[in-house]
Amino acid sequence: MERKKKNITPMDPPPFIDSLRGAILIDQSGKIISCDSAVEEILDLPQSMIEEANFDDVMSTVTSNSWRELKGKKEQYNGWLKVHNKNFYVEMIKFHSEHINSITLCILYDSSNQKNSDNEMEVYQSMIEEMVTAIESSYDGFFLTDGDGNILRVNKSWEKITGVSARDVIGRNVFDLEKKGYFSRSVSRLALVQKKSFTLQKKWFTGKEVLVTASPILDKDDNIKMIICNVRDLGDIRRLSAQLKKSDMDYKYYQNKVNNLKKRVFEDHHIVAESKEMINILELSDRVKSIEAPILITGETGVGKEVVASYIHRNSSRSASGPFITINCGAIPENLLESELFGYEPGAFTGASEKGKDGIFESAEGGTLLLDEIGDLPLHLQVKLLRVLQESQIMKIGGRTPIKIDVRIISATNRDLEKMIIDNSFRQDLYFRLNVIPIHIPPLRSRRDDILHLTELFFYKANIKYKKDVSLSRDALDYLLCYKWPGNVRELVNIIERLVIITPNSSVTPECLPNYIREAGMTTPSCGSGNFKEKMREFEVNLINHSIEKYGSVGRAAKYLEIDTTTIYRKLKGAKTHRTDAKSH
Repeated sequence: MERKKKNITPMDPPPFIDSLRGAILIDQSGKIISCDSAVEEILDLPQSMIEEANFDDVMSTVTSNSWRELKGKKEQYNGWLKVHNKNFYVEMIKFHSEHINSITLCILYDSSNQKNSDNEMEVYQSMIEEMVTAIESSYDGFFLTDGDGNILRVNKSWEKITGVSARDVIGRNVFDLEKKGYFSRSVSRLALVQKKSFTLQKKWFTGKEVLVTASPILDKDDNIKMIICNVRDLGDIRRLSAQLKKSDMDYKYYQNKVNNLKKRVFEDHHIVAESKEMINILELSDRVKSIEAPILITGETGVGKEVVASYIHRNSSRSASGPFITINCGAIPENLLESELFGYEPGAFTGASEKGKDGIFESAEGGTLLLDEIGDLPLHLQVKLLRVLQESQIMKIGGRTPIKIDVRIISATNRDLEKMIIDNSFRQDLYFRLNVIPIHIPPLRSRRDDILHLTELFFYKANIKYKKDVSLSRDALDYLLCYKWPGNVRELVNIIERLVIITPNSSVTPECLPNYIREAGMTTPSCGSGNFKEKMREFEVNLINHSIEKYGSVGRAAKYLEIDTTTIYRKLKGAKTHRTDAKSH
């Protein structure tokens, strides 16, 4: 496309004068240089009488206001004026450039058909100021050109990014600047020529690499009115990218740290969550701790059902308003269980206290009640418990008025309730009410990752309890890791307490362990088969490989196992050699 030449003389109107309506151009002596056709209509004067005339004389003639008096109050006038009894907003703009000296642009905005002109113009002015402020405060560089590529405005960020002052480019043409080597390729020129947006990576003449996007603004006739260019410093982008990458690496590092801490944070509640299964259980417990729905915890005897229930209570809002009470439904005789659960009124039966008695439900008011071994609850009490769950109220033995209660119910059992339903020994409707949130705790033999950390925790607690300083030898630990623990965590606690109490020395050796643990360790498939040395060799290799897989490297595994890396390599190599020899024979 053919562009306009930038050869403006002091008497020529600037290139943007044709785009304005009601515009008058005045030279430094006060004479009108040029005006558009709208001015003739506004002033009701022929153009021949306007051009070359003195601007102040013309305005004093046609306005109802005293123009000279208004203008004399300030160097540059902006305000309202009545021209032939019509309201106009007048804006006087002075500008200078290398081609034009002391030129004043007067713009008359016709507002005769508008209501609340003052307020609307204030809003208009405010919007312009906000837009200019937004451009100036942008981190990105901006520069604007007219439809011919003449630069109208740049912001401070553009000056900072390019290292070029605004006064060196405003009023100049992008075609000329490209020829003079300010930049290698003008994105604005491409946008002007092809009338579409362009984005290019280029190097400014100062040596700085930038990313420039030029977007044309078209009028209704598809002519370019303006080009808006956005400039970004690629150096900043690369630095931000590097920082983001580092932040991502830091996040992953600290996330791993948090995950590791997360596995151990439950120790204050006598819970160790090293295995994936226990971590999932405790995460679920965290999610449901503040939900009032009943929870059913299942698992073998000794896996820690009561500990998980206590953890849920202690981390819920009920820990501040009520107690955590446990009742074992299988440990209380059936004829006493009802009075223990629901209480009784004075004289309700022979031998009853004259004062009556509150039941466990009333004692747990505001807190949590764990019904342990719920599978042992007699059928006639299952009916009463179902009513409690449905209506949140109890009836004492001998009572006539229901008592409202606020208690969260957690049940626990080591029995198969679904099989009991088939055998008609447990009510199906009660099972559904209790099993809203099921939590199953796997046996300790299924989560061997927890054994080591549970052992450390229980040794620590037993030493404090019995005021001793007993540690566990590596060989003895190997046996504990191989043992299947049919009594689960409860059995582990008891064994460790016994070892701390009866061990004569400060270290527990394999000889201190009960015979059944040592015998089980010798015959456990996971600990190998064959003679003692072969079993121990296989166990060591399995332990080393597991540690390397878990901690990600030989060095970290060596640190965890408290041995040298050379020892690890030697044992792995020895095991490989042994397997090769065995095959050859």
